[in-house]
Amino acid sequence: MMWRRTLSSGALLALLAMRPAAPQSGSHEPRRWERPQVGLNLALGLGRGPFQQFVRAAGGFGAYGAVPIALHGGLALRADLSVLFHGFDSWSGPPAFDTESYITSLRAGPQVALRLGRVQLYGFWAGGLSYFATDANPDDACGCDFTETLHDDLTWATEIGGGVRVALGRSLSNTALDLGVRGLRNGVASYVTENGVTQNSDGSFTIRPIRSEANLLLIQLGVSVSLR
Repeated sequence: MMWRRTLSSGALLALLAMRPAAPQSGSHEPRRWERPQVGLNLALGLGRGPFQQFVRAAGGFGAYGAVPIALHGGLALRADLSVLFHGFDSWSGPPAFDTESYITSLRAGPQVALRLGRVQLYGFWAGGLSYFATDANPDDACGCDFTETLHDDLTWATEIGGGVRVALGRSLSNTALDLGVRGLRNGVASYVTENGVTQNSDGSFTIRPIRSEANLLLIQLGVSVSLR
């Protein structure tokens, strides 16, 4: 009988040892930086290399999402979208048109982050596509409702960058201020700059595109939110 009691006691102790330890106060709350994140930002793009000769700066907005792929670490899969406008022209017509040139870029790749209390440092690499386009939109007085793409081009894009997020409020706050810098390499692209479009007497347009490397230095400032 003694050996049975000994075995029973040993089995009970083994089960207790295997049982997960009770969480400390507040430890059931996932760490802020280990949750999925989304963010919105304002973006300033500065032309680099040959692109700087034709486009000194472009402004617009961006958004991103990051999903953790490590349970207890700073590794995540990140996707970025940005839209940067770099040229505007107006034509009296008839009909009157406004033209705008912009770059839409979608990239995705791994992100590595280091959390230091309310601050998170992060870096990432991404690859994707950049779409260069120039659109013509009729003036409101025309009563027309359409957009005509006068010129476009699609290129492979890569980027490397990083930044810092600072939580607003307490350390586990859901909202953070996000400042990031990245180099966006679009390779060789065909694009239209200001004064690169002429409206003809018959209402048609003459396009004078430029083809060169179209790399940018992006500076972004925005806010991010951690999802529960």
